[in-house]
Amino acid sequence: MAKFIRFIVRTDHTDRNRCTGVVASLRIAGEEGRLPDYQIEHSSELFEKLNDGLPCPPFEGAGWSPECVCWFKTTPEAQEWILVFRDMIAILEDADLEVATLTTDKPGMIVYEDEFQVVAKSDRY
Repeated sequence: MAKFIRFIVRTDHTDRNRCTGVVASLRIAGEEGRLPDYQIEHSSELFEKLNDGLPCPPFEGAGWSPECVCWFKTTPEAQEWILVFRDMIAILEDADLEVATLTTDKPGMIVYEDEFQVVAKSDRY
């Protein structure tokens, strides 16, 4: 089993490390009116849960390369957050947005790590 998992929205860019993330794509889909009211409400609840409990890597001001991307660890502690993302993915897929799941044992050079996730630099992902 891979140690890391990443979700990307594949409909907006062919380059995997330039695709819009799940959170931003869900926000944009709501702002563009692509989601029914009940999914916008559920999305807001999921965003609140993320904001309340998942650490936000310090992308701003860190001076990290654009090749740095987030990966979830596949540890038992991270499963709660992976499930939140899977809920978001279900909403995106209902809006006809394609979401891919990437897994790896080698995400690249890790520049940030917390209990649930890493940020790694790699020109491969």
